[in-house]
Amino acid sequence: MSHSDALIHDVRSKSGWSISKIKDLVEQKFRMWPCWFQVKIAMALYKGKDVIGIAPTRAGKTLSFWIPLLMALEDGKKQMTLIVIPLNLLGKQNEQDLAKMGLSAIAISQENATEGTFKVHITS
Repeated sequence: MSHSDALIHDVRSKSGWSISKIKDLVEQKFRMWPCWFQVKIAMALYKGKDVIGIAPTRAGKTLSFWIPLLMALEDGKKQMTLIVIPLNLLGKQNEQDLAKMGLSAIAISQENATEGTFKVHITS
């Protein structure tokens, strides 16, 4: 069994997330059908692994980072995902795309990096 096959088996057996269940969730929430590399990356991230995703522009890397967030929210977990994006325009596009899907997001840039943007909530 390869390392990625073992990881997928581990995520499926420990969390109940099968490949088809992930694909169905993404289709339901995003109206997209994720490809194999997106599901593979999402499963690794959901398990808490560090991942470097290398793919050409417009290949769907960002969806790979959104999927584990969906999975966690579906499992009733309070989850936050931090994605560092090198271009302000891409950050804004992500913020707008996630808002259309009912997920809150903020693209932080020089224009909005103020005290009002950064808040600390401490709960007991």
